[in-house]
Amino acid sequence: MIAIGIVAAGTFGRAGFWAESTTTKHLTVVTSASAGTVAPGARVSLVVEIAPKPDMHVYAPGQKEFIPVSLTLAANDAIKAATAQFPVAEKLEVKELGETHLVYTKPFRIVQDVTIAKSAPVTRSDMGSSTITVKGTLKYQACDTSICYAPVSVPVTWTLALQGDVPGGVKKR
Repeated sequence: MIAIGIVAAGTFGRAGFWAESTTTKHLTVVTSASAGTVAPGARVSLVVEIAPKPDMHVYAPGQKEFIPVSLTLAANDAIKAATAQFPVAEKLEVKELGETHLVYTKPFRIVQDVTIAKSAPVTRSDMGSSTITVKGTLKYQACDTSICYAPVSVPVTWTLALQGDVPGGVKKR
């Protein structure tokens, strides 16, 4: 079992809105969104910024025989997800094995666009504001220069403030 530490204080991410940071043995993960407030029917980008630690790499989509980094959103009637966008992978030559792997060794970003449902099920706070929470899982396998580690799953969450009055919201108790 791998322990994952979550940094309690948020920061402002490169996407421009409140971000949360998680650190694992292999990398740092920061989630943010392209907008802090969204309207029903609008599209918003959910962003995952990943920074591998020194001498560490994670496998990119398309790499065979290893577990590539992936982002999976939990089922949620409040959103419709597009396909996640990954950057172009780096090619890592492993001379000892005569192989070339698709990896990320430098900080990179995954962008997951979602469209908010026109009558989205929301949570209402006691103050009357409405939010949508999107949960997901970032999965990856990391290696350093001498060993590949067990696959890791990191929970990720985005809470989006909903603009305007939305019918059907559930009051938070």
